[in-house]
Amino acid sequence: MSKLTALQAQQAIALHSNNNTLTVQQIDAALANASVTFASILYVTAVQTAAAHKAQNIQKVTSANVILCSNIKAHTSVYANKVKKSAAAISSNDQAAVAAFSPSSNYFEHTAVHCIVQHKVHADKAYLYAIYNTANSLYMHNGVVVDKQHVVQYLTPSAAKELLQPSDTVHNVTHNISHTVQVRTIALSNIVSMGVRKQLLTV
Repeated sequence: MSKLTALQAQQAIALHSNNNTLTVQQIDAALANASVTFASILYVTAVQTAAAHKAQNIQKVTSANVILCSNIKAHTSVYANKVKKSAAAISSNDQAAVAAFSPSSNYFEHTAVHCIVQHKVHADKAYLYAIYNTANSLYMHNGVVVDKQHVVQYLTPSAAKELLQPSDTVHNVTHNISHTVQVRTIALSNIVSMGVRKQLLTV
C-alpha cells in the first residue's frame, strides 16, 4: 500500500467537511452478496485532545486495506481462523485456549449486511466493521501535515503514550490469549471513499 500524501489527506478532509455520508444501501449494493471481499477505505477522524486543548483542530486521515464479510458465517470463519493462526504463533498462549476461541459480543450489533454494524444504544449510528490488513495515516493540524511528536503535546499522557508506543498485540480477556488481528469499527460518517469489487464509492 502506497503512503498517503499531504494532497490526498487535504482532499479527504475537504470531502469529509461536506458532511456527506456513504449509505448502507450503497455499500450493500457494492458488495453484491460477496461473502468475503477486500476493500480499500479512506477516512477522517478527529483526534481527541486533552481538555485544555479542546479548541485545537487535529485530524487523522487513514488509508486502509481491509477484509469485509457480508454474512455472519463468513465472518466467524475468517476472523476466528485469523485469530487462531496468529495466537498459535505466540508461545505464551495456552494452545487449548487458542483452539477454544470464538468471537464475543460487543457494544454494537450486526445488521443484515454483516460488515455494517449499529450501536446497541444509539441505533442511528452505523459503522463499517472491518478486519485490517494494512493501514497508514497522516495527522493534519489546521490543514497542515504534522508528525506524532507534534500531536502528543495536545493529548493526555495516556493517549500520548499510546500514540508513540502503539501495541501490535490484542489481548482477548475472555479466552486469555493474545493475537495480532486488528478489527475496527469506523463510523460511516467518517469514510470519504471506498474501493470495493472494482467500484469506487465516494461522498
